[in-house]
Amino acid sequence: MEKGFTLIEVLLVVGVLAILLTLAIPVTIDFYKSQQLDTHTQGIIQTLRRAQLKAMSIEEDSSFGVFLTNDNYILFRGNSFATRDAAFDEIFDLPVVITVQDSPKDVVFSKFEGKPNAIGSIILSNDGLIQVININEIGRINLE
Repeated sequence: MEKGFTLIEVLLVVGVLAILLTLAIPVTIDFYKSQQLDTHTQGIIQTLRRAQLKAMSIEEDSSFGVFLTNDNYILFRGNSFATRDAAFDEIFDLPVVITVQDSPKDVVFSKFEGKPNAIGSIILSNDGLIQVININEIGRINLE
C-alpha cells in the first residue's frame, strides 16, 4: 500500500481553504479600516486637546489651533490659520481613505480660558464607517 494523498483529498483541502479565505478577507479589511479610522480620530482629538492646553498655559503668549483638511491636520500657533506663525506648525498626515466632512476648517483656542472659536462636530469617515468629534462652547472635546 502506497502512502500519499489522493486527488480528491487535495481538492477538498484546497476548496476548504478557498472558502475560509473568501470569508476571512472581507472581515480583515473591515477591521483594518475600522482601526485606521479609530487611530486617526484619536490623533485629532489629542492634537485638539494639545492645542487647547498650549493656549491655556499661554505658551509663546499666543492662541493655538488645529486646521483640518482631507490630507492632513495642522497644529498651529496664532489667532487663525491664515495669520499663523508657520515656523511652529506641526503637520500630521491623514490617509487618502479617511475624509473630513462638514467640520470647521480651523479650531482656535483662546489664551487663558481655552475656549474654541468654533463649536460643532468634526465628522471623519472611512468607506461607510463614521466617527464624530464634538467640541462644545466651553472647550470640551469628546468622541460621540
